[in-house]
Amino acid sequence: MTAGAAAASAAGPGSAPNDGGAAASPLEVLAQINDLDVRLDQITHHVRNLPERETRAGIEAELGVLASEAKALDAQIADLERQQRRHEDEVARIEAKRAHNSERLYDSHLTSPKEAEALTAEADALGRHQIQIEDQILELMEELEPLTGTRADLGQRQSAAAERMATVDAAIEAAESEAGSERDEVLEGRAALVASAEPALVSIYEDRRAAARGTPVLGRLIGLTCSACHLEVPSVDYERITNLDPSELAECPHCGALLVR
Repeated sequence: MTAGAAAASAAGPGSAPNDGGAAASPLEVLAQINDLDVRLDQITHHVRNLPERETRAGIEAELGVLASEAKALDAQIADLERQQRRHEDEVARIEAKRAHNSERLYDSHLTSPKEAEALTAEADALGRHQIQIEDQILELMEELEPLTGTRADLGQRQSAAAERMATVDAAIEAAESEAGSERDEVLEGRAALVASAEPALVSIYEDRRAAARGTPVLGRLIGLTCSACHLEVPSVDYERITNLDPSELAECPHCGALLVR
């Protein structure tokens, strides 16, 4: 949509088209500027309230929960793996000690029966202790197995949520880009209208718009109705307003908006 088309569309019912070479009245130009300002506000509101933003917030919350679960699970898995490594290191030390004792036991230089008996007893004790430690390792492995499965499933859920987030972010970026293009076009049209408008009227309009903080500052008198507040102007005020010079400013007695008639 071109900026001119946006102004014509925003003007709505009751606005007179500028046909042929007939110049729009100063107040009508002001109304067209206002129409474009309304459109700019609509674009801003649309971008801020994209439904994808709510979707994104939901995914972000989901990712936060999954991250917390993953952190707790990772800590639990890491603790069990540390215990397993410690036990495995102990088994390695036991095996090394048993191997050393075995060498000594079958060493041809070993002649003391008591020393041989002590080595045999120590080997038996080390063997029993090794079995105990290996049983503990098996218990840890059994405890780890479901946790690692749960962690893998959690990782898949995180990846799926991240993919959904990327899709939503792309949709938001596309919507923002489209809105930005329209905003630039509307601003270009607005600048052209401001350049053709009476500076004094534009100054009054801008001051009112700044003070109004989003409430309508300009409306068209459509029949007896003010398009800014949608209330009927009393007949006495209507007669007074319609009898004013076309360039003279008039306000709605209800909302105070400048009236284009």
